[in-house]
Amino acid sequence: MLLSVRDMHVSYGSIKAVHGVSFDVDEGEIVTLIGANGAGKSTTLNTIAGLLSPDSGEIIYQGENIAGMSAHSIVKRGMALVPEGRRIFGNLTVYENLRLAGFQLDSATLNKRIKRVFEIFPRLEERRDQLGDTLSGGEQQMLAVGRALVTGGKLMLLDEPSMGLAPILVQQIFEILREINAQGTTILLVEQNARMALQLAARGYVLETGNIVLAGPSQELAQNPEVQKAYLGG
Repeated sequence: MLLSVRDMHVSYGSIKAVHGVSFDVDEGEIVTLIGANGAGKSTTLNTIAGLLSPDSGEIIYQGENIAGMSAHSIVKRGMALVPEGRRIFGNLTVYENLRLAGFQLDSATLNKRIKRVFEIFPRLEERRDQLGDTLSGGEQQMLAVGRALVTGGKLMLLDEPSMGLAPILVQQIFEILREINAQGTTILLVEQNARMALQLAARGYVLETGNIVLAGPSQELAQNPEVQKAYLGG
């Protein structure tokens, strides 16, 4: 088991955002968390990544409880977050964004990983000297994923990668995620586009108001009448 979240509770002050969430991610899997706005999806991801501290519960990553550990320490252990809204450095070039993501790496390793990013995203190589602010939404999302790849983590946490993108770009991003997974990166995906998420992932969990209410193979969830009605337009 690469990641195991056990009875995790998270609050914002007096507001309870996540209520005893538990789920697992095996090495090599793509697992998705789906749910409406405010369900606790991003909070769950940010807590795993160390941006928030849980009130209680365990986050076991590669056999170690990382609950409450700093984000910096978690990245060093091989986990990378692609945050909602991309959050690239708009005043830096594509190349500078990628180099900054790998500031802890030796030069040879950094150059090798940036080369891999450019192989996966040829459009980024074409725009390597272009400022982040001048990229399209799709290109910014590619750069956000590319930064995570530079860290070389075993587990990539993706928060709403389809947000704000045209359907054709969403399809392209999801195809690239499938390729990245096939090359050995485990993916935990938070996504409002439930149809696309369930097509990409092997398993899924449905969050409602901070609780997991359904779980199972993606195909079963996609055929569930409750999921179809709430998230698939059925």
